[in-house]
Amino acid sequence: MKTPSPYAIGLALGLAVSWPVYCPAQSTKLVITEGHYIGYPTVASALAALTAQGFAAVPGPNGDVSIVEPDNARAWIFAGKANPAYPSAVRYVYTRSIGELHAELTILCEAAAERCAEYHTHIRDNLSQLARKMAGDPSAQCSVKDSTMKCGAEPDQTPSNP
Repeated sequence: MKTPSPYAIGLALGLAVSWPVYCPAQSTKLVITEGHYIGYPTVASALAALTAQGFAAVPGPNGDVSIVEPDNARAWIFAGKANPAYPSAVRYVYTRSIGELHAELTILCEAAAERCAEYHTHIRDNLSQLARKMAGDPSAQCSVKDSTMKCGAEPDQTPSNP
C-alpha cells in the first residue's frame, strides 16, 4: 500500500511545531489524542464546506489536498485519488497548554476497512515518531526532503538539495 503523502503529514506536523507559543516556555512535548467525529458526514462534504468558507486548498503530491484554517489551530489533509485510502480526510487540531503541545487527529475514511486501518496506523505512527523526535529521542527517525517530512523506521537518506 502506498503511504499517505509525507507532504500532507509534513504540512500538518510543521504547523504543530511552528505554531505561535502562548506560554512562557516552549515545550518539545507533543501529546497525541484521537477524536471521534470529524464534524462532517462524508469526506466530500468536509472538503466542500471548507472550500465554501474560503479556505485555500493547497494541492500536494498524488492529488492530496491540504487546508489550514486561518487560526492555524486546525489543518485538514484530504487523500488524493492515487492513495489506496481514498476517499479519506484527517483533521488535526492543535492546542497548547503549559509545557505541552496537544495534537488531536480525527480520521474519516470511506475506503475499504483494511485500507482505512493501514492509513490510520501510518498517520498515528508518523505523529508518534515526531513526538519522540521533538522530545529528543535519538532513536526516532524523521527526515525532511524538499517540502516533505517522513517519520518512520527508515528515513529517506537522499540529500534534500543534490
